[in-house]
Amino acid sequence: MNKSSQEVDRAPSTVNQPSPVRQKGWLKALLMLMIFSSGAIVGTCATLVLIRQQVHYRIHHPEEMPSKVASRIQWKLGLSDEKTRQVEAILSERQQVIQQIRREFQPQLERQLDELEQQVADLLDDPQSTTWQKWFQEIRAEWIPTVP
Repeated sequence: MNKSSQEVDRAPSTVNQPSPVRQKGWLKALLMLMIFSSGAIVGTCATLVLIRQQVHYRIHHPEEMPSKVASRIQWKLGLSDEKTRQVEAILSERQQVIQQIRREFQPQLERQLDELEQQVADLLDDPQSTTWQKWFQEIRAEWIPTVP
């Protein structure tokens, strides 16, 4: 062997060496996006469930409204305890009047809801009508409580 062939053998060969592995940044970004989206969806659903529960509770327990609203007004406006008690008294008085108005108009509302339920039920076949009436009664009990 001559000297030139030895030099060629010792020269680094780029042809036979494997190329470096490229990082798949898009895969990491996609996984991060999926995790973020999942967290956002779970957080949104939890918030909606909490809001729904709070709304239902307030609909079915209107007697607690004056004290809760008075406390919030006190916090928001920086009212003294005496003014807060006066605000709560006003709210309680107005709520009683509102409840009386509801009692007066509740029969009309109930008649309208009965007619709505019946008209839709008449339009449907028997299995659909039964399902509709059951569903309507559940919604009615949930969103339109009886007047105290």
